[in-house]
Amino acid sequence: MYDITDYGAVGDGATLNTAAIQRALDECGKRGGTVTVPPGIWLTGTLWLRSNTELRLETGAVLLGSADLADYNEPDAYPQNSSAVTEGWSGKHLILAIEVENVALTGGGCIDGNGRAFFEAEPSRPGDNICWRGGLCRPKNFENGGRPGQEIVFVESRNIRVRDLELRDMCCWGCFFYGCENVQVTGLRIENGIRNVNTDGIDIDCCRDVTVSDCVIRTGDDAIAVRGAPSRLKDPSRICENIVIRNCICCVNADGIRIGVGSGVIRDVLISGVVIERAGRGIHLQNSYGKAVSGVDISGVIVSGVIIRRTGTPIMVAAGSEKSLATMRDIVFRDVMISAFGSVIVAGAGKTRVENVSFSGLLFEVEEAEEGAAFDREAGPLHTGDALFRIENAHDIRLEECRFRGAARRKALALHQVTGLRGEPLPVPAEAETNH
Repeated sequence: MYDITDYGAVGDGATLNTAAIQRALDECGKRGGTVTVPPGIWLTGTLWLRSNTELRLETGAVLLGSADLADYNEPDAYPQNSSAVTEGWSGKHLILAIEVENVALTGGGCIDGNGRAFFEAEPSRPGDNICWRGGLCRPKNFENGGRPGQEIVFVESRNIRVRDLELRDMCCWGCFFYGCENVQVTGLRIENGIRNVNTDGIDIDCCRDVTVSDCVIRTGDDAIAVRGAPSRLKDPSRICENIVIRNCICCVNADGIRIGVGSGVIRDVLISGVVIERAGRGIHLQNSYGKAVSGVDISGVIVSGVIIRRTGTPIMVAAGSEKSLATMRDIVFRDVMISAFGSVIVAGAGKTRVENVSFSGLLFEVEEAEEGAAFDREAGPLHTGDALFRIENAHDIRLEECRFRGAARRKALALHQVTGLRGEPLPVPAEAETNH
């Protein structure tokens, strides 16, 4: 056991403890063991986790990110690093674990990203009624990338545990796993500014054998994102596979769970027992994002036993770009309860024809759209209006026991260039609606 106070750390919320905590981590890394953070507020810049090391925050301990970017790593500190000029975040991070193994972040304490030091306090940009309702809070120094990037970063590492922590007020993505293996994330409580953009809760990119369970995520961007963008890895052959997300609650301003981004492969993803509320999009599969030419191949996704409520677009399976060349196939939605004012969308584009998608046991309670609501624009050039189920450029689509209520003024199903459709959404019988 290595207590950070033995290395000179002071938990007064004002003393910069980067060097002291790093000395404890380095010493622990020589033999293996646990670095403990006792109750207190421990101000710090970038910390580097070592192999065979657990960093444990005891109940009452707060690891507070510095408000000074000079206290963080240099952007070229490791070759897989990145920044995003168009989103205003840098390649500086709070906790880094690069090419290590057998590492853990645990305990009942809190990691506070100090986002309030980097974001405007009030929205200065308008949002819309799909995402970021109530407007956006910009980073204070957007043009110069004046905020840290992903806060907790694991790169090409294996045997990782992140457990039972509170992550609060993050400046960017909370936890980022990039090219990792055997990852367990359990019992996180993530609380970020609901109007702060790019504050994803958990991002999983080109990883294999990952479980995320029993987390509560409230944030201004995506709760959980599964990505396939291997270009910056030392091993660019890595794909994203064998991902399980279960028993989580997500309250967000963008996507509840997003699958896509990149030019690699995402396959074999199971999402079960999840509640998503207030989202712009509930479950969002999109294989071509931004300027991507080819897109990411997505297959083998199962969504089961999920509740989506107070949401714009509850489910979207879409190519997203006319430049798309990637595949989207073998996707299952079963036993999903929806309360939303948008549509369920399945839409290919470019050379992507969405194939083999099934919906079974789906109940769709239609809400009244907010005044001036703009229906989703990220599915490419849709031709199907605002029907409840909008399907185009797709093959082998099945709708079994899919029912809706409260949509007297909207068409149930609209199709464009669809082959192999079986079934159709049906209204809940009048007597059931009365009993309800």
